[in-house]
Amino acid sequence: MNKLLNVAKWAATLGREPQNFLGAKWVRSVLTRVSEKKRRIWVLRILSLSPHYFIDPENPKYAGLSNKKYLEAVFDSYIESRKEIYEGLLASQLDKDDVVIDYGCGPGFLAKLISGNVKKVYGCDISEGVLACAEILHSASNLSFIRGDDNGLSTIPDGGVDVVFSYAMVQHLSDGILHCVLHNCHTKLRSGGRLILHLQLEDPEWRTEEEWRSDTSMRGRLKLKYGLNCFARTAEMYKAIVESHEFRDIEIDPLVNFLHDDPYDISSQAILTAIKQ
Repeated sequence: MNKLLNVAKWAATLGREPQNFLGAKWVRSVLTRVSEKKRRIWVLRILSLSPHYFIDPENPKYAGLSNKKYLEAVFDSYIESRKEIYEGLLASQLDKDDVVIDYGCGPGFLAKLISGNVKKVYGCDISEGVLACAEILHSASNLSFIRGDDNGLSTIPDGGVDVVFSYAMVQHLSDGILHCVLHNCHTKLRSGGRLILHLQLEDPEWRTEEEWRSDTSMRGRLKLKYGLNCFARTAEMYKAIVESHEFRDIEIDPLVNFLHDDPYDISSQAILTAIKQ
C-alpha cells in the first residue's frame, strides 16, 4: 500500500520530460497562493512528495516526530550534508570573483552555500516546481534560479561562466540528455573554465540505458520514462563523453578523497574535473 501511495504521489508531481520530478504546473501555482507565513512548510511538504528529495523517512532518528518536525529535521540534515560537500569539495575550487552554475541544483541547498563565497551563482534545474521551492527556501541577491531549457539558459552569457558544478545528477541522465548538458556547459564556460561533475560509477545492480530501452514490459517502459533511474556507466565511458565536448585535462578521483565522513556509502562515487579548451 505504501509503495502504491508513493507512486501516486510521484506521478502527481511529474512534469512532461523524463526525470522531471516536481515539474507539474500546479506546484508553483499552489506556492503562489499560500500565505507567506505558511509558505515554508508547504515547500517542505511538496519536496517530500518527490523520490528525489526527503528520501529517508524510515530512518530511526526521525521516529516519533510529528510531520512538521520530521520535515524540519530533514531540512537541517540537508544543510549539514551540503556544508560538508561545499567545504570538502568546492571551497578550494572556487574564487570570490567566480561566476558559477550549479547544474541540477534541486531545492538550492548547495547553490545558496556557494553564493556566499563567489560573485554570482545560477541554480539550474529542469523542474519548474523545484525551482519555485528553491526561490522560497534559498533566496540571495547574487543567486538566480533558472530552468535548464533554452529560454532559461539564454539568460546566462555564453562564455561568461568560470565554473560549472553538478552534484547527484548525471547518473540520472540518458546519453542524449547528458550530451545536451555537456554542450550547454561548454557553451557557457569561458575558455579555461572548469567543469566539476559528481559521478556515481557503474553499479552491478544498475542497468545500462540500452538494457532499460530493451525492456518492453509495461513496468520497464514506465520506469524508464517516469522513474528515478540510474544509468550504469564506467569512468572510461564518462571520460570519453566529456572529452567529446572539447574538454581537456580530464581527471576522475574517488569521492572519498574529498568527503571522508559522509554518512552514505560513497565507495563507488567519484569527482570528474575538466577544463574547457
